[in-house]
Amino acid sequence: MKIIDHGTGNMEKIEVIKVFGSRIEAELARGYLETMGIKTQVVSDDADQLYPSLGVVRGVKLITAGKNLREAKILLDSKEDSP
Repeated sequence: MKIIDHGTGNMEKIEVIKVFGSRIEAELARGYLETMGIKTQVVSDDADQLYPSLGVVRGVKLITAGKNLREAKILLDSKEDSP
């Protein structure tokens, strides 16, 4: 997946950081990563809004630019490992 950076006109590769079972979990992770300076976006099927249980089946994706993927995964992993 690619997205255009409208500021520069460059194309950036978009990567999935993690797939969550609910939008709430994905939004919490998004908030954490954005406070750490990593731009992210939550992506899910539109039906998840009407039927939240579909998120468990299809998953809710947290995505970022490819250049941020490694750091985002490290930050999330360290957050999940802490008590």
